[in-house]
Amino acid sequence: MAVKNFIVHLLDKTADAGESGLTLSEAAISPTLSLDKFLDDLNRIYNSKSKKVYGAFLKDQQAPNLEQSLLEYMHKQIDFVSMTHQAMDVLKHYIDQASKAKGGYVVFIHYALFGSEFIIIASLNNTNGISVSDSLQISTIDYLDLTKLHLAARIDLTTWQDEPENERYISMVRAKESHKLSEYFRRFIGSDERVDSGAETTALFNAVNHYCDDAISEDQEKALIKKKAEKFCIEQADNGQSIALKDFSSYVNDTAVDDFLDYVRKEQFELSHEIAPNKSVARRFNKLSGRNARLSISFNEELLGSEVIFNEERGTLTFSDIPETLKTQLINRTTK
Repeated sequence: MAVKNFIVHLLDKTADAGESGLTLSEAAISPTLSLDKFLDDLNRIYNSKSKKVYGAFLKDQQAPNLEQSLLEYMHKQIDFVSMTHQAMDVLKHYIDQASKAKGGYVVFIHYALFGSEFIIIASLNNTNGISVSDSLQISTIDYLDLTKLHLAARIDLTTWQDEPENERYISMVRAKESHKLSEYFRRFIGSDERVDSGAETTALFNAVNHYCDDAISEDQEKALIKKKAEKFCIEQADNGQSIALKDFSSYVNDTAVDDFLDYVRKEQFELSHEIAPNKSVARRFNKLSGRNARLSISFNEELLGSEVIFNEERGTLTFSDIPETLKTQLINRTTK
C-alpha cells in the first residue's frame, strides 16, 4: 500500500448546533512510515465493517457532489489539496442540513494498492490515551480513534475511470446508530446504494447450499466445499476485494473448476459476476444455531451426525464431545 497524498481537515459541529465551522489544512502531509501504518490500520478496520453498501456516482447530478472535484483532480486540472477543499465545502453544505449530525476530523487519502488507485474519505474523532515516555513518565495524548469508524467511503479510482459502466466502484460504511443520520454523507459522496454486501453474500451461500445438495453426493466433499466457500469470502473481505464468481467457482471445487458456475447459470440463480463479500454472513454460513429465553446453542454444521446427534422424533440434541471449559463448569456445579 503506497500513500500518494494525505490530508486532514476539521469540520466542527455538534448535534442541534446549526451551522458548522470549517478549518482547512493548506498543505498535504508528506508520506511517512507512520502514515503507511495509519492507512494499513484504517483499511483493515474498514474492510472488517459488515454494514457496507456499494454503488456508483449518480448520473447527471445537479446537486453539489464530490464527483466533479475528483474528475478535475484525476485530469490534473486541480491539485490534491484544492480537490479536498472543494470536497469539504460540499460536505459542509450537507452536514449543515442534518441537525443531529456531528462533525469531526475528515481524512482524505489517495493511495495505490494491487495495481489500482483509491481514495478513502473517513470522518474520525479524537480520543484520549495514555503514553509512557523514555523516562517512564505517564502523560495523556489525543489520537484519532479508528475503532469508531462509522462514516467512511472508498472509491476505486481505476475502476471508475476504466469501467464507467461498473456499478460498485464506491463502497461506504453506514453509521451504526442510524441510516438517516449518515444520509448527508452519502449525498456528499453523490453515490447511490445498488449493492448490499449482506444480501449478496447470503444469496451466494444459498446457491452453494443448493449446489451441494443437488450436485455433490459425498458428505465429506460437501463439507469441504462449504469450508472453502467461507474461507474464500473472508479472505476477500479482509483484502477489501470483491468475489469474482468464476474465481469462486474454481476455488471451491478445484477438480471441476466451472461446475459451480455452470450450476448457477443452469438453475438461474440471480448472482452478479462480481459479489461484495460480507464477513459476518460468511462466519455464520457453516454454523447451526438457535436460542430461546433460557438456552443458546451454536455448533459447526459438520459436527451434525457425529459429535452432535439430532433425534427428530424426540426433538433432542445429544453432544458427545463438549468443550473442556463447559465440562469443568458442569462438574463443579454437580459436585457442590
